[in-house]
Amino acid sequence: MLKEHKLLIDVGNTSIKSALYGPESVSIGLISRHSDVQELTTLITVAKSVYLSNVGKDEITSYIQDVCDTNDIPLFIAKTQSSAFGLINSYSIPSNMGVDRWLAMLACMQKSSSKTFLVVDVGTAMTIDAVKNGHHLGGWIVPGAALLKQSLFKNTHRVFSDNKNLSLTSFGNDTPRCVDNGCKAQILGTLLMADQEMKKNVDKFEIFLTGGDRNLFSSLNMQNIIEHENLVLEGLTLFVD
Repeated sequence: MLKEHKLLIDVGNTSIKSALYGPESVSIGLISRHSDVQELTTLITVAKSVYLSNVGKDEITSYIQDVCDTNDIPLFIAKTQSSAFGLINSYSIPSNMGVDRWLAMLACMQKSSSKTFLVVDVGTAMTIDAVKNGHHLGGWIVPGAALLKQSLFKNTHRVFSDNKNLSLTSFGNDTPRCVDNGCKAQILGTLLMADQEMKKNVDKFEIFLTGGDRNLFSSLNMQNIIEHENLVLEGLTLFVD
C-alpha cells in the first residue's frame, strides 16, 4: 500500500470494515473485514490519513487514536451534523443519531437525483431513515433478526430455533420454523410499513438497502429497492480531502 492512500474504517456494533481510498479513486477499493481492532494496526501505520466511523465501543476509537498519534498520522473522526452536503438533519440534538445512519444518508444523497429516499440498514439493529428533498423526516430503530430471536429465547421457556437461515415467511409447522419465519416476516413487515409511511409524503422514492442481513429482502418484488453494501464507507469518502 502506498503512503498517499487514505484508510477508511467503519466500526459497527459487531463488525469492523476497512477500505483504501487513493488520491485518484472514483470508488472504494477492496473491503477488508476484521474481528479485532488490533488487526488494523499495520494498515493504519502505512496510511497517509485515517477516516473513522464508530458506533461500537469507545475503546476502539481510543486504540485507533493512539496508533495514529504514535505514528503522526492525521485521524478524522466522523460525527453526526445538523446539516452537510445538502442534507438537513431532523434531530434537535444531532449527536443523538448514530453516525453510521448519518453517513449512509449522505452517501445516498449523492446517488438520488430527487434527494428523496429511504435508507434501510439491516444488521444487529434495523434502522430506517426517511429523506424528502434533502430533509430528514425521521426514522425507526428496531432489533435486527438475530436480536429478535435472542429476545424470544431469553424471555420464554419453550421457544427455540434450529438456527437455519431465514428464508421463508410461510406459517411454520414446528417451533424452529415459527421462530425463523416469524422473525423474517417481522423484518420484512417493518420495511413494508416504512414504504407505506413514506407514500404519505411522496409518490416516488428510492429505497437504499444496506447491512449484513440485506439478503433477507431478496424475495420482495419492489422495483425501487437498490442494494449498496458499503454506504457508511461511501459516506466517509465525502470528507476525504
